Amino acid sequence: MKHDKVQDKVGGIMGGKVLDLPEIRIFHEGKAEGLKEGEAERKKLSEENAELEEEISSLKAELEKLRKQIKQ
Repeated sequence: MKHDKVQDKVGGIMGGKVLDLPEIRIFHEGKAEGLKEGEAERKKLSEENAELEEEISSLKAELEKLRKQIKQ
């Protein structure tokens, strides 16, 4: 946030030219990399969640089958 404000103020003084400061570039690169890693982690967790839901469903069906056998 501070970098954007500084860039806007300095850019306004310089006639609207955009500054490409190393700190700003590194910040944006790190942010993009973090978002990419977060998306990969979210996808991995989503797949694991789907597998667990499938296993839970299978176990529930097996439990219901066993309950029916006990009642007989």
